[in-house]
Amino acid sequence: MKKPDIKNNLGYLLNSTTNALNTLMQRVILAEGVLVPLEQVKLLIFISFHDGTTQQAICDKMQKAKTGISRLVDGLVKKDLVFRKENENDRRNKNLFITEKGFAVRDKFYPLAFQNLQTLENDLGKSESAELKEHLRAIRSIILNKINKQK
Repeated sequence: MKKPDIKNNLGYLLNSTTNALNTLMQRVILAEGVLVPLEQVKLLIFISFHDGTTQQAICDKMQKAKTGISRLVDGLVKKDLVFRKENENDRRNKNLFITEKGFAVRDKFYPLAFQNLQTLENDLGKSESAELKEHLRAIRSIILNKINKQK
């Protein structure tokens, strides 16, 4: 059996690019003195734009496992960046809300992240960036269709 060229594999390229982007964003966070891990910051930003959401809704929208989201939310709650409030219609569910401290962290990081991402797009070039986005949307759609068929 011939050894596969892993560095030319789509999965490898997508994963290694995501890892590089996450490393860049984590360095941006640290340079600005934001003492919150990137995964928690991503979730914090999501909650800030979906105030009152539930953990299940986050799992569905972000395509993440419930145990991972629970762990991240617990960390945000401990840092007083997010709080849980009992759902009035269903006491088993908790709605998530961002705190003032959470908004401060988001407002410090979000413009920096956006600026760094915009710089990456500019470095890539306008047409190349548009083409890449189109391909990534297509790949995501194919993957989500496969996931939905397995349900």
